[in-house]
Parts: sequence; C-alpha cells; structure tokens
Amino acid sequence: MPDVTGPDSGHTFAIRNEEQYQSAPAVADQRIAVQDGDGRNGLLACYASRPLDQPGSALKRLVVVVHGALRDSDRSFAHAGAAAGDSGPATLIVAPQFLAQVDLRTDTPGDILYWDVEGWKGGESAAGPERISSFTAMDCLLRQLTAPDRWAGDTRPSVVIVGNSAGGQYVNRYAAVGRGPDYLAKRGISVRFVIANPSTYLYFDRERPVPVPDQVGVNQWRYGFDTPPPYVEGTAQESLRRYLARDVTIVLGAEDSNRAALLLEVSAAAMAQGANRLERGINYDGYVRRRAAEAGLTTRHRLIQLAGVGHAACDVLAATETRQLLLS
Repeated sequence: MPDVTGPDSGHTFAIRNEEQYQSAPAVADQRIAVQDGDGRNGLLACYASRPLDQPGSALKRLVVVVHGALRDSDRSFAHAGAAAGDSGPATLIVAPQFLAQVDLRTDTPGDILYWDVEGWKGGESAAGPERISSFTAMDCLLRQLTAPDRWAGDTRPSVVIVGNSAGGQYVNRYAAVGRGPDYLAKRGISVRFVIANPSTYLYFDRERPVPVPDQVGVNQWRYGFDTPPPYVEGTAQESLRRYLARDVTIVLGAEDSNRAALLLEVSAAAMAQGANRLERGINYDGYVRRRAAEAGLTTRHRLIQLAGVGHAACDVLAATETRQLLLS
C-alpha cells in the first residue's frame, strides 16, 4: 500500500495530495447569505447559471453541483452546464464553492466563508470568518433558491444535489444528516442525491466490509459516527433511517478502480471500506441494502456503473445515465 501523506497529517492518500493545498483557480462571483441557529452570518461563494437575486420565470429544476477536493467549482459548473444541454433554460445550475484560506484573494469580501481543506467535506465548521457548518451553508442555499417568490406560479422545482469525488463524499454525508431536504419536503419539494465516485462513505455502525489491522479511527466522523461535528443531531440509527428514506443514487465509473489514484484515501478508515473507489461503492451499496432489509424498509436507492468511465467529473456528468438523474 502506498504510504505517502500530504500536509494534512490526519489523512493518508495513495499519492501526494499537495493539490488540495494550492489555491483554487478562481473565486466564484455570486453569493448566498448563510446564517446558523446561533445568529452567525457569512456568505457562501457560488457560480450560477443566472443571477441569484432574480426570479426564474421559466425554471423547472434546481441542480446543485458540489466540486471536488481542488475546490474548482468553475469546472464543476461548466460540466453541469454541458450535461444540461438543451434543458439548460429550464434548469438553475448552482455550484457552491467551499473555499479554503489559501483561496482568498486581496479583493475577496471579508464575510466570505472558508473551511479547512478536509473539513468542508463532512460538515465541519468554517475556519472563518464565522464557525458555520458547510452543511448549514447547503441548508441556506436550498431554502433560499427554492423560495416561492423565485419560481413562477405554483412551480415546485425538482432539486438534485450531485457531487463527484470529494463532492460525492459531501453529498453522501449531507444525505444522511442534512436538515434542508426535510424543510423542502414539508413544502412538497423532492430532493435527489447523486453520489459519484467518492473516496469514502459514511457508515452507520461499526461493520466494515474489509478487516484492517489498525482499527484506530475507523469509525471516526466522517467514516462513522464517533465525534461528529456540532451540526449532526440524533443517533446514527436515526440518521440511517433518514438516509434510507431519501432518493439516493450512487454513480460509479466502472474504470475507477486504480488503487493508487490521485487523492484516493488509503488510511485504515478508508481501506476498511475497500481497495479502491469502485470496490468501496459496491461494498457500501450492499451494506445499505442489508441495513434496509434488516429494518424492514424499502428504499429508492440505486447503484449505477458507467461503462468506460473513470474518475473524471466531466465524463461522469456527461454520461446518459447521470444526465437522466439530473434532468428527469
């Protein structure tokens, strides 16, 4: 097993991970106001297919695309726009950017939120300027962008949250513990989660598919429910029932099986889930289905393997199966 670590000594990767610690190519040009339950305020940087302060009279759906570890939401935004194709005019595409301190420019507003390069993936509090969870930021985005005054007539938009790689890690955890989708459900708005090619998943108990010699940290958040961030409420089993009730699809590149891939985690917590991203996704789908059967629950969970596709977000989002998930 490769044993090379990056600057974040708490995580190990198959090959060096300095890329995470380099500044993102650009800072997004639109903003979402974020406020948590304790009155802390900040702004979430976003790209969007139209000005977010204007209603969309012809819109039918909201697609939220979460970037990967490099925080290059401009690329995620472009890939989602290409995937939307002719349906673009009916689709509001938003790409939030969970910035790190290294991404801040001299002209970046002082109230723009930024996170640790790993922490945003699991709902940790921002490093500054206020201690607000990255999951709270998504809650606020969903509430604001589905507000009735933004949509024509009685339109209830369909909502899809999609992320590839580190974005898939974020979407997986948010699908389990996020509060925003429950608020939308009360208004008759459904949310679909598309989890593509993450390095690891959130397990709801201590079962893992692969024995590892070192069990230290295997069940730590964001791999399990030991010491979760303050955002997380309730027990692991309550989160499991929430997760099973939601519309979730795992999308895996059938060629994403490299055991030494860029930014593939190889810590004990990661290796306990499988040898590579493809194997981990298949293992996790089986685990979730077993838990659903044991609880006597039916789920809308799906697993899709994309033939001929690897890890690249552009190929994942361009695939016919993924486009149907985003636009149907």
